[in-house]
Amino acid sequence: MVAAPTEARRSGPKRGATLRPVLTPDVRVEGFTSADWTRLFAVLRPVPARGAPLGEALRARRGGVVAVTTGPRLRKLISTTRGRLPIAGEPWPAPLGDLAERHGADWAVELGAGTVDELVDRWAARLGRRDTATAQVLHLLAVLREMDAEGAIRSWPLRPSSWVLPSERVIERALDALCADGRCLALGVFDQGALYTAVALRRRGGAFDLLLGPDELRRDMGLVSGDWTRDHRHLARAIERRVGPLALGCYGERDTFQSLARSHAPGAWAVAAAARDIVLSPAPPAVAIPLGVDLGRAVLGIAKGLADRLGATAWLGAEGPLAPAVDRLRALGIGSPDLQALLGFDPLALLRRLLYRGPTPERLDDDDLGEPAAPRGGAGSDASMAGASDAPAPP
Repeated sequence: MVAAPTEARRSGPKRGATLRPVLTPDVRVEGFTSADWTRLFAVLRPVPARGAPLGEALRARRGGVVAVTTGPRLRKLISTTRGRLPIAGEPWPAPLGDLAERHGADWAVELGAGTVDELVDRWAARLGRRDTATAQVLHLLAVLREMDAEGAIRSWPLRPSSWVLPSERVIERALDALCADGRCLALGVFDQGALYTAVALRRRGGAFDLLLGPDELRRDMGLVSGDWTRDHRHLARAIERRVGPLALGCYGERDTFQSLARSHAPGAWAVAAAARDIVLSPAPPAVAIPLGVDLGRAVLGIAKGLADRLGATAWLGAEGPLAPAVDRLRALGIGSPDLQALLGFDPLALLRRLLYRGPTPERLDDDDLGEPAAPRGGAGSDASMAGASDAPAPP
């Protein structure tokens, strides 16, 4: 029997708190076919590129492996992609990293017999009737952290005890910054010139009350050109007519989203947005500022790669002429929405200076990073240098 929840055992909202649910009780889900749902969840799944060999396709669905034990004895082994696995000849006890490597998995978990029952009992003991779905998920994650710290659950490569869980109030404020009341979020995915799948979520009264799918939106888009960089505007207008004003819209091609899901490179999403491989329109400050910071880090990585190619790695070292600019980038903080103000220098000017063969490394001091170099030339160079302090140099 599950124990009744008590104030001492609960870690949820305090009595009298007025926290809002994520979904309204009368939430509506419209405009989805079974194919639309399948496509929506497949968009961000890390799958191999089209035409990839079968071996890569199999590696893309590595999944995880779960070991069920009783003390030192292995009782059951389950793969999330292949089902139950034979345990005959399986070396045990063994490090979970080795177990995952043997079975081609990305992660591994060890659960003792009865661990799942204990997890559910602890979770149920903390739940209250007024808890929102977000609060219930946070309670579950908190129980996972506790059981991992106690050794009842073992996992690899990440441990639940290392997770930093936000409060429900923080999540609520983040949603307010991302999507104000009365506005909506939109995702549009195109494939070969046609709308592959889409979803629009409207927030009203502090919770989402409508999820609209592409089946309704395709008709409202009207005639399309087959170029997603133009047709996403028709999709945005259709969403605003049916749902409401947009707070954030994200559009791109299916291959782009799936390649981003496969990529582990820092700044991949920021670079894709800067290159217009995906379109964010509109983009609230809650999205634009982190993307700008991420783009700055990606620029730093590009600058280091260029410096290696040019044999100028020492420029970015602790004693190099660009060390102050690099230190400011590493110590980045949250502040002005202007990326240049956040970084303390213009990253594009930094790249321009690294590629410019005119000045010597000693002349690339910290004050020059916001302005392009003065032009150098033969005839007429005296006049150019004489006016360099009065007129800005061309980029």
